[in-house]
Amino acid sequence: MQESGKSILSGLKEYISKCPFLKDLELHVDQTESDPVNYSISTSGQIFLSEDILGNQKWQYNAILQSREYTHDDITRLDNAEFTESFIFWLQDLNNNGEFPDLPERCTAYKIYADNGIILSLDENGDRGIYQIQIHLIFERETSDTQPVRISDLL
Repeated sequence: MQESGKSILSGLKEYISKCPFLKDLELHVDQTESDPVNYSISTSGQIFLSEDILGNQKWQYNAILQSREYTHDDITRLDNAEFTESFIFWLQDLNNNGEFPDLPERCTAYKIYADNGIILSLDENGDRGIYQIQIHLIFERETSDTQPVRISDLL
């Protein structure tokens, strides 16, 4: 579904918020809170992939899901690693089922996946840390030109 006046990040935030592993916590934008457990999503750039003869473009939108978690012992860190694995597989299952985020007008998602779930940093005393998962959304952006393309225009 396409919505006018909506950003890709807001559509992705809404989509990710439905993840059953987020423990019904609010998903922040661009930063986590200092106390665990909470999550944030931020953009890490867009990559232009291609353009067809009609001017429709393919893009890759990259985002990062971060979680601030307790990290005080091995059992807790293993639970955090399980979260990153489960999230990656959850997103892959949605992709396989053709369930994608709502994007702005003229944008249509056709692939989403996640990878590189890692512990990014630990606080000084090591009892709290930030985990990070990279998210990649491949989408097509339709040309705004509603006029048909004539072969003579291309020569």
